[in-house]
Amino acid sequence: MTVILTACTQRKRVSHSPLLCARDLPDGELSDVVERWSDRLSQVKVTRPAKDLYCGRAFSEAVKATQNIHADLFIVSAGLGLVPGDVDVPSYNLTVSKGTADCVMNKLRGEYSEADWWAALGGAEALLHVIEQADPVVIVGLPSPYLRMIAPTLALLSDGLCSKLRIVGGRDVPDLDPRLEDFRLPYDDRLDGPDSSLPGTKSDFASRAARHFAEEVLVKAPVASIDIHRTLAEASMSRWTRPTTKSGARMSDTDIKSIVRDHWSRAGGRSTKLLRILRDELNVACEQKRFAKLAAEIRKEQAL
Repeated sequence: MTVILTACTQRKRVSHSPLLCARDLPDGELSDVVERWSDRLSQVKVTRPAKDLYCGRAFSEAVKATQNIHADLFIVSAGLGLVPGDVDVPSYNLTVSKGTADCVMNKLRGEYSEADWWAALGGAEALLHVIEQADPVVIVGLPSPYLRMIAPTLALLSDGLCSKLRIVGGRDVPDLDPRLEDFRLPYDDRLDGPDSSLPGTKSDFASRAARHFAEEVLVKAPVASIDIHRTLAEASMSRWTRPTTKSGARMSDTDIKSIVRDHWSRAGGRSTKLLRILRDELNVACEQKRFAKLAAEIRKEQAL
């Protein structure tokens, strides 16, 4: 069956268990921290299927795509590894994004990457197995940070298994294995424009592209080559115009703080990056002094 890969989100529909906060883990070597985290996971009751745990448009678009074409959903999770969408999981608070209190990278002694942590959780082994079993394709609908996290695993694939991949997100991963670039589809900012069937923001680009490919291209040519899939995707977007720059929308403090929470981990808690996401990607107007005050309030929340 077709597989769609999507990313976890910081926001969840259920409050996390007090046991599952990365900030409370003791420092240690990678293997020690993974073992302690795994022990805590085993002590906590699961709450609901993974597909019903995470919030946000990016995640919901991936869920809709899997439902509409009857695909299997798998979630690349910083706290759980690789999770099938229909498996019950606990709610947790762990990220690999630096600058937050629950960044597990702060707990690791030594030089380790986010990919090292994810592989130690079992994510790499699980992903290789999923790709081997998938048929006909694996749609990789991941934003750049998550594509970078699984890139070392994808680099282990044989040429034959690489041919199953259809990469629609992660446009900012310059060190991706060149073999994998051969299986990237031509989605660009036309998907965000006024003629797009699935317009949105850059933060949910990968999931929207995955949904468009699944519903508009793959269903018409399920076993086609990457060249045919690329041609069909390009043809579908050929009459779409690119978005035009417009003045930012005004939002209340409550709404802006909600957006900041959604993107806190991705920005590593950095105010400058958060403001760029707000203005450049989400087209929201906010005066710098006002934003600094709101970001400071969220930073206090994160430290509690």
